[in-house]
Amino acid sequence: MRSFLSAPQAVLALGLAPAVLGQLKVDIDKPDTLKAAAKVVVKSLVDDYTSQKPFVAGLLPSEYSFFESGVFFNTILNYAAFTGDTTYNSLFEKDFFNQIGDGANFIPKSKSAGIANDDVGYWALAAISAVEFGAKPADSSSPSYLTLADNVFNDFVRRWDDKTCGGGLRQAILSSSTGYDIKDTNSNGVFFELAARLGAQTGNKTYLDWAGKVYDWTTKTGLIGTLDTNSVGQVFAGASVQDKCQQIDQSWYSAQQANYIYGAAVMYGTTKSSTWLTRLNAFVQYTAVTYFGPQQYVDDGQSQVVTEIGCEFDGKCTTDQKAGKAILFRSLAVGLNYDDLFTFMKVQISNSARAAAKSCNSDGDCAFKWSDLEYDATKGTGAGEKMAAIESFLSVVRRADSKPVKGAFQAEEQTESPSTTQPASASQTSAAAEGSQTPNSGSRLAVGGILGGAVVASLFHMLL
Repeated sequence: MRSFLSAPQAVLALGLAPAVLGQLKVDIDKPDTLKAAAKVVVKSLVDDYTSQKPFVAGLLPSEYSFFESGVFFNTILNYAAFTGDTTYNSLFEKDFFNQIGDGANFIPKSKSAGIANDDVGYWALAAISAVEFGAKPADSSSPSYLTLADNVFNDFVRRWDDKTCGGGLRQAILSSSTGYDIKDTNSNGVFFELAARLGAQTGNKTYLDWAGKVYDWTTKTGLIGTLDTNSVGQVFAGASVQDKCQQIDQSWYSAQQANYIYGAAVMYGTTKSSTWLTRLNAFVQYTAVTYFGPQQYVDDGQSQVVTEIGCEFDGKCTTDQKAGKAILFRSLAVGLNYDDLFTFMKVQISNSARAAAKSCNSDGDCAFKWSDLEYDATKGTGAGEKMAAIESFLSVVRRADSKPVKGAFQAEEQTESPSTTQPASASQTSAAAEGSQTPNSGSRLAVGGILGGAVVASLFHMLL
């Protein structure tokens, strides 16, 4: 079996933290210190994965939902791409394919009963990341990463439901599952981002058309805030088909915001349309105010640190919600790849990366609440906390050099259409319900309604 990452280990001289437990040390102006910090934390993250009992290849321990394993593999890819450390590449290429399922669409039999659209979506985003980095499966008989991403895209097209609420993906895939009545921005945001990235990679306009269609539906449904609602740039959680999506769930979570940042950035980079730049600006500015606080220009190392606003203050974030910051920083690394936007959020990104380092110890255990500026072992740690720290470090590294490290991945020849079926056009939709199975637990990422959208939005408008 030939490894697609068989290039010589181009591991940078990334210093390990001292043996005595203490905070990780980073210098925002020295990318190698951030890479070194990421090295410590990613080792701890992978150790947690490989040491679980019973071990299931491709899955994090049982307390984590299926989507988080997709986020995990994306973090492993990002780490290799932007540090040059290929230590864990063989783990990725060996275990990733264990969960693609018989249909090569990330619906393994063990998870088919309770799976949701955002579950498979985050795995597909890992696959498209592999494509963007030039990765190639170790086993030539395996489907390409581009095919895997395209298979999920085509599944999303088939599940697009224009018979209720004028369109949109439902949260759950199966008609009997909890969440089947919900059209959420986690699922639709992943669809939007995936379509945009497939379009950018292949040059196939059909993907971009679908990205535009998903975005337009989200806006028309009221799930993206406008001037009329005093919430420009805010992404709301979702709506129910029971009332034809008339009542919007105005709770928020960083992941749902993140996918629209990423997708809008890719659409702007691909189309060069000022419309997409305006949309990207709105998402980034709202994110800055909502998730990083209103003290826009304070640079004291403590303010402007990212907060999962919907649950962190009262300490009620779930295991799944603790992965949100990882998804957010991954998206900001792309969304801020423009000088004006980066300048706007430089303080927040820098202070958050510093705070993340102070919130991790030299064993690579990391806290969730970075504003505490310390790691408290009594509060525990987990995959979400570690992935968030890694992605925060990489977001600064990627600003210094946005291109993946040469030699970390072998080039894979790209083709416009990765599957035998062309991607469905934006006018082709289907609302057919899928087979009935056991209900799942419903939305894992949605946060219960707390602050009214207008309250936080007013902070945003005060800064304009």
